Amino acid sequence: MPLCPQHTSHQVKEAHSRLGRSLVKIQTTRHASTVASENIATMFQDWEQKWSHRRELIASRIELIETQLEALEQSELPMPQFTIFDDPGE
Repeated sequence: MPLCPQHTSHQVKEAHSRLGRSLVKIQTTRHASTVASENIATMFQDWEQKWSHRRELIASRIELIETQLEALEQSELPMPQFTIFDDPGE
């Protein structure tokens, strides 16, 4: 039983021998694997685009903070002091 080309509408409904069933199983598994691989590649590209934009936003915010800290350091104002409070309930 020959395998069907990948993008045809013809579907094998039943195989009458062990060899035929094996070939149908190989074909369907191969097609499912190809589709899953394409989905993973698309998902990675979407993720990469999303985070490259966010990476640029984070970098620009860090540059702005550094600029503000440099300006604060050069002014006559005292440096800010940071305090970390611990929640006693945790």
